[in-house]
Amino acid sequence: MMTFTSKKQWTGAALALLITGSALGAPPVSVGQLEFEPIRLADAAGAKLERAILTYMDDAYEVRVNGLGIGGAAGVTVSVTGEVSGLKKLMDLEDIFVTSLADPSETDVSSDDLWIQSDRGVTIRLRTDNPNVGIAPGSDEVTVLFGWGE
Repeated sequence: MMTFTSKKQWTGAALALLITGSALGAPPVSVGQLEFEPIRLADAAGAKLERAILTYMDDAYEVRVNGLGIGGAAGVTVSVTGEVSGLKKLMDLEDIFVTSLADPSETDVSSDDLWIQSDRGVTIRLRTDNPNVGIAPGSDEVTVLFGWGE
């Protein structure tokens, strides 16, 4: 038979585990923001997701992303933003990222909420402002570079 004291101890232990689990499962803290140029989808084929502005520590930087596209209903304009976390040095953003959809199933090839991560521990959560427009990787890797190029 459990005594009142042992019930209090078990309740306290269970509460401590819940609090610890919540802290460990907390989403990463955003340290920067990517804002892509709004894109008007001319047809159902979609468009490349390429040019963005990174806001990091109150400064703005031009960023080019290679390997992502968006698609959805023709005739809609979509905005894509990205929350950057794990960025300790600015140059750590310029890297190769792997998407969470690198090995998609036949039914799960794009999402309006996509995560990409680099070996340097930088994570970018990309989202569209329209749930009917999905972001899809063109391959297993996405490259992020500074500057827009020509």
